[in-house]
Amino acid sequence: MTEEQTTQAAPPPAPGPNDTDRTFALVCYILQILSVVTGLTAIVAVILAYVRMTEAPEWIKNHYVYQIRTFWYGLAGMIIGVLTIWLLGLGLLIMLATAIWFIVRAVVGLIRLTEGRTHTDPRDFWI
Repeated sequence: MTEEQTTQAAPPPAPGPNDTDRTFALVCYILQILSVVTGLTAIVAVILAYVRMTEAPEWIKNHYVYQIRTFWYGLAGMIIGVLTIWLLGLGLLIMLATAIWFIVRAVVGLIRLTEGRTHTDPRDFWI
């Protein structure tokens, strides 16, 4: 087996009872991405993640934990940005950095979900 073959991602699990959970996780990622524009869809996404997490298979639960952490870290970043907005625009930079970070995490999560992969550590701050 070559090195290239060992580094390829495993194919997504076959369709079955996990499809509903996978679809909900997919919807949560899309809602998170849309929240950068709308502002409120991330709340819907985190509620869905909390509700669906208890019954989800382990690999989908991994994605829900990642989505929940993304929401709370993102909210903390935005609050810090708003609180420091008066410091020579520092708050605006913090809010912009948080929005970019939020989008990157959601897109990476979406890609991993569609490839059938989990996150190494869904509780980690970065990706």
